[in-house]
Amino acid sequence: MSVRAKALTVRLPEDLYRASAEVAKRRKVSLNSLVREGLNIILREERYVRMYEAFGLVGEDASMTDVEFAVDAQREVVEHGDA
Repeated sequence: MSVRAKALTVRLPEDLYRASAEVAKRRKVSLNSLVREGLNIILREERYVRMYEAFGLVGEDASMTDVEFAVDAQREVVEHGDA
């Protein structure tokens, strides 16, 4: 299965570029892969934040809200929904 990719030009300060290139070399991955990995981590964290905020909208007092049954299902969607 082929994944379509878009090109992106990113300008980094030289010190950030050097540090990133060193980490990529140490991990034996391309700088492109390292950037992709970092963006995936940020996007995953963002999904968790959105999920937390959505649960906050359910009610002011979470102890009065019966949402525990959905936590595992919601976690599965957040962790694997974009896969």
